[in-house]
Amino acid sequence: MRSKLRHWRKAARGRLNATPLFLPLVAVVGVVVGGVWFYLLSGAALLAAAVCGRFRIALYCLLCLVVAVLQEQRAALRLQEFEAGLQKSPVIEVQGVVERTLSKSCILRDEETGVRIVLRADEMPWRAGDCLRVRAQVLPERAVPVEGMFDSGNWLRCNGLAASAACIDAQYVGHPFSWAAVIGVADEMRARLAHLLMAPAKPGDARARVLCALVLGDKTYSDPETINEFRRGGCLHIFAVSGLHVGIVALLVHMLLRKLLLRSRLRSGVVIVFSGLYVLMTGMSIPALRAWLMLALLLLGRELKRPVGMANIWCAAALLVLLAAPWQLQNAGFLLSFAVYAAICVGVRYGMACKPWVQPDPFIPKRIYTRYERWLLRADFSLRSVVIVSLSAWLVALPITMLYFHTFNLYGVLTNIAITPLLLPLMLVGILALVLSAVPMVGAAVHALALYGAGMLLGVVGAFSDMPAAYLPHCEPQSPQSLMVLGAGYGQSVCVLGNPGAVIVNGMEQTARFCAEPAVFHSGFSPVLMLDVRKDKDDAATAAVLADAFPGLRCMNAYNLADELTVYETPAGTFTLIPPPQDINPSPAENHAPVIHWQGAGRSVLYVGDASLLTLERVPLRYLAADYVICGYNKGLPVPPARLTELMPLTQLIVLPAAAAYTEVDWPQDAMRVSEAAPLLIP
Repeated sequence: MRSKLRHWRKAARGRLNATPLFLPLVAVVGVVVGGVWFYLLSGAALLAAAVCGRFRIALYCLLCLVVAVLQEQRAALRLQEFEAGLQKSPVIEVQGVVERTLSKSCILRDEETGVRIVLRADEMPWRAGDCLRVRAQVLPERAVPVEGMFDSGNWLRCNGLAASAACIDAQYVGHPFSWAAVIGVADEMRARLAHLLMAPAKPGDARARVLCALVLGDKTYSDPETINEFRRGGCLHIFAVSGLHVGIVALLVHMLLRKLLLRSRLRSGVVIVFSGLYVLMTGMSIPALRAWLMLALLLLGRELKRPVGMANIWCAAALLVLLAAPWQLQNAGFLLSFAVYAAICVGVRYGMACKPWVQPDPFIPKRIYTRYERWLLRADFSLRSVVIVSLSAWLVALPITMLYFHTFNLYGVLTNIAITPLLLPLMLVGILALVLSAVPMVGAAVHALALYGAGMLLGVVGAFSDMPAAYLPHCEPQSPQSLMVLGAGYGQSVCVLGNPGAVIVNGMEQTARFCAEPAVFHSGFSPVLMLDVRKDKDDAATAAVLADAFPGLRCMNAYNLADELTVYETPAGTFTLIPPPQDINPSPAENHAPVIHWQGAGRSVLYVGDASLLTLERVPLRYLAADYVICGYNKGLPVPPARLTELMPLTQLIVLPAAAAYTEVDWPQDAMRVSEAAPLLIP
C-alpha cells in the first residue's frame, strides 16, 4: 500500500512539475464559481500541492486565492452600493468614461465607484474614451419569455455590468487619456481598414461583408441573413477573431522579419507587439486575447531559455484573464475558447500518434517511397488531422452551446471540415488585400481573388445550412395540437397554431427578428404557414425574417388575402382564413385583419386577433364552435366580451396584450391573459 502511495505521489509531483499553474487555476475557479463544493475544491487544490511537497505551487495557489477573493469582494461591494442607491431613486447621475460603443448603446464606467453600466440612447455620438456626465433611468431586468432567447440579464452578468439604463440627459466633459481612449483609436483604425475592404466591392455584396468579418472581426457590415446562415451551418465562430487569426498574423510577421535577417529576440518582440496591436484593433475578444497571451508566453519562454509546456501556458492565460475579470468564467466565449483549444491540442496529439488511414505497404522503407506515395502520406496526414481536430472541437463545444444557446448543429463538424482548407488561404489573401490596397491594379486583383474565396466560403456554408435539420433547438418538438401565444411588447403578439402549423405575427420587423423567430424556434415549433397581420402593407421584412429562419415557409400578408374564404391544409390541421367584409370601413387599419380558424387533431381554435366586431359577426356559424378563441383589440369596433360569450358560450377565452387597452368592460375571470414575460403554451 505504501509503495502504491509513493508511486501515485511521485506521478502527481511529475504532473505538477510539468504544469505548476494547474492547481492555482483550479483554486481560482472554485472561488469564482462559489458554493460549498467549489470552495472545497479550492481547498483541495491547496492541500494537494502541500501533500505532494510542492510548497512553491501551494504558495502560488494561496496568492491566486487571495487575489480572486479580493476581486470578488470588491465587485460585490460595488454592486451592493449601486443597488442601495437604486432603492432611493431609479434615476442615477454618474460621470464616467465610455469603455466601448455598441449599436445604440455604450458601456460606461463610473469614475468614482468603478461600476460599469450599459447606457442606451437613441443617438450615439460618442466614442470610446469620451468622458460623460449622465443622468439616466435604470431599466428593470426583463425575464426571458422562452429559454434560449437572448437573456439581457445574463449578458450583463457575463460581462461584469451592474445594470442597463436609458439616457435622459448626457453632457460631454472631455476626452482624457485612458485605456478606453486607446481602444477608441483602435476601433477607428479597424473602421478605416474595414472601409478599405468594403470600398472596392459593390454595395450589399455579402462576400465583402464576410471577408471583413473574417479578417477584422468586424460584423458591422454583416447582414442578419448571412449571420444566420453561418449560425445554422455551425461555423459562426469564424466571425470572431480567435487563435486562427492571431496565429496567421504572427506567422506572416515572423516570416517577413526572418527574410529581413533580424535576430531571434528582436523578431519575437516585434511579433508579440504586432500581434497584440492586431488583437487590440479587432476588439480584444476573449479568444483573441487568449491566443495572444499564449503566443507571448511561448515566445518569451523560449527566448529566456525556460522550459515551455503548452498546458502550463494554457493555465497561465486562463489565470490572467480570470484574475483580471472573474465574471468571464460565466461567459460562453471564455469557456468555448479555452475548452476548444484544449480539445484541439488533444486531437492533434492523437492524430499524430494515429496510424495513417491510407498508406503504401508498411514494409516498404520510407526512403524509397515514390513521389505519389509521399504525396499520399501527406494528404492522409492532412485529412486525418482536419477530421480529428474538427471532431474533437465539435464534441467539446457541443455541451457548451447546448447549455448557453440551447441549440444543436447536426452538421457543424462536417461544415468545419469542409471550410478548413479555405480559411487559411482566404485569411492570407484578405490580409494581402489590405496591405496592397494602395497599389494600382495589384490591389484590385488581390481583392477580387479574396472576394472569390469569400464566395466559395459562402457557398459551402450555405449548402450545409440548407440541409434538413441542420439547426435544431435544444428541446423536444411540440405536439401537432399545441398552440402558443406570446406578447412582444407595445401591444404586439405572436401566435403559433399547431406543429407544423401556422404562425401569426402582429408586429413589425423587430418583432419578427427578436421575438417571433427565436421564440417559435426555441419552443419546438416548425411552422409551414405564416400570416402577417400588421398594419404596414408595403413592408415585407417580417416575412423575409421568418422565411429565412424556416425554409419552405409560405408567407402571406393580410392585405393580399382573397375576398373569399381560403383554406390551407397542413400536417397540423386545416386553416381557414376568413377575410373582413368588403363594405367595412378601412379605418382604423385593424379593420383589414382577418379571422383565422384552425381545426387540428382534437382541437379547434378561432383567432380573432384585432379584427373588428363586424368581421367576427360575418364568420360562418360552423367555425364558431371552437375550443379556444384568441381575442385582441380593435380601436374602431372592438369585440365586447359579452358578445363573445353570446356567440361562443362554451369557449375558453385567450386575451392578447393589445386587449389590455380595452378597459371599458372587464374580461371574464376565467380568461387566460397573455403576458410579455412568459408564453401561454397549451400542449
